[in-house]
Amino acid sequence: MGILSGIFLTITIFTGLFLAQSAVGIHPFKSIVKVILSVIAVVIVFEALQFFTGSDLDPGIVSILLLPSFVWFVRMPILQACFTILLGWTYQIAVVCVIQRNLFELAITQAKLESDSFILFMIELFIFMNNLLIILWVVRLKPILLPTEVFRKTESNDKPKYMHRTTLLISAILLIVLGIFFQYTYNDRQFFTPAYRLFITSWSLLLLAIILVYLKTSLRQKLAQEKFYLDQQYQQDMLSFFTVIRSQRHDFNFHLTSIYGLLKKREYDEATTYIGQVVQQVQDVNELLPLEHPAMSALLNTQGELAKQKGIKIHYSIFDDLRGIPVSVYDVNKILGNLIQNAMEELELLPVIERKLHVEITKEKRHYVIRISNRTTADNQRIMNMFQSGFSTKSSHEGIGLASVEKIVTANFGVIYPELNEEWLTIHVRIPEDTENY
Repeated sequence: MGILSGIFLTITIFTGLFLAQSAVGIHPFKSIVKVILSVIAVVIVFEALQFFTGSDLDPGIVSILLLPSFVWFVRMPILQACFTILLGWTYQIAVVCVIQRNLFELAITQAKLESDSFILFMIELFIFMNNLLIILWVVRLKPILLPTEVFRKTESNDKPKYMHRTTLLISAILLIVLGIFFQYTYNDRQFFTPAYRLFITSWSLLLLAIILVYLKTSLRQKLAQEKFYLDQQYQQDMLSFFTVIRSQRHDFNFHLTSIYGLLKKREYDEATTYIGQVVQQVQDVNELLPLEHPAMSALLNTQGELAKQKGIKIHYSIFDDLRGIPVSVYDVNKILGNLIQNAMEELELLPVIERKLHVEITKEKRHYVIRISNRTTADNQRIMNMFQSGFSTKSSHEGIGLASVEKIVTANFGVIYPELNEEWLTIHVRIPEDTENY
C-alpha cells in the first residue's frame, strides 16, 4: 500500500490545490503542469521521510513543503500562494479526512467489518471518485471565493500594502485553528463514540461553511465599496469630457453663422482658416469617442488637456474600442494614465518643439495593443531599468508607475516592452483577447 498511498495522497492534495487555485481567482489550468510536478516531488520526499524514519508523519507537512515551490517554481504571488496552500490543506483535513474518511470508517465500524487491505483500498477509491467529481465541478463552474483584486498590492503611500489584509488575516487564523481542531479530532477518532464522530462531521461542515461565507461576503462588500469610490473618481474626468462635447454642440450654430458670413463676403481664405480651427477642435474629441467605456475617453481627454498646458502635442490613434478586453476599466485607465504620465514627464525635459506624444490603441492577431510613443534622450541602459520598482529619472517621482503597469499586464497574461528607435521611445503593451487557455 506504500506506492498506492502515495498515489492517492498525490491525487487528494492536487484536488485540494486545484479547487484552491480557482477559489483565489487563478485559472487552474494556468500552471497545472508545474503544480502536478510540485505535488509529485513533495509527496516523494514525504514518503521517503516516512520510510527512513519508520513512522507515520502528518500529511500536513506536504502543505508546508509546497509553499516554497509555489512561490519560486509555480511563480505565484506569496500571499496568493499562502491562501492557495491553506485552502488546499483545509480541503484535505476537513473534507477528505474528517468528512469522507471519517464517515466511511464510521460506516465500516457500524457494519462490524474488519479494516483489511480491501476495505482500505475501497476507502481510497471512494475518495478518489469524489476528488474526480470535484475536479470536474471546478472545471465547469470555476468557483471564485477570493477575487484576484484582493491580493493586489497598492502603490499608494497613504494606504496599507494589502487593502484587505485584516480580513485575510482573520480568515487565515480561523482556518488554521479549525484545521488544527479537525486534525486532532481525526487523529484521535478511535477514542470517540460514533455519535460524537457523526456530530463532529456535521459541525465541521457548518463551521467551514460559516468561515467561507464570512470570507466571501466581507471581501466582496469591500470590493464593491472600492469600485464605488473609483467610480466617483471617474465622474470628474467624465463630467469634464461631456462638458466639452456639450460646448461643441452648443457652439456649432455660431460656427455655421460665422462661416456663412465669411463665405457671403467672399472671404474664402479667412473661411478656410476658421473651418480648419473648428475641425481641429472637433477632431480632438472625435478621436476619443470610439472607446467603449466613457471613463477611458474621459481619462484621455484629461491627459490631452494636461499635455496642452505643458506644451506637448499629443495625438490619439484609436482603431479599436476595447470592448472585449479582459481587463477592468480601472486597470486599463491605470495602464494608460501611468504610461502617458511617464511620457509627458520625459517630454518636459525636451525643448517645446520636440514635445510630441503619440497614443495608439488597436487590435492585432487576437491581442489588444497599446502603444505610447514619445521623443526621448534615454539610452539603452536606462530603458533596461525603467520597469524596476523605485527606478526614476526624477527625484520627485516615486518610480512605481511602470512597475505597477507591468504587474497588471503580466497578471492578465500580457507582455510589455520598450523599443528605442532614432530617439523615439515606444512602450508596447499586448494583452490577449482570451485568457481562458492561459
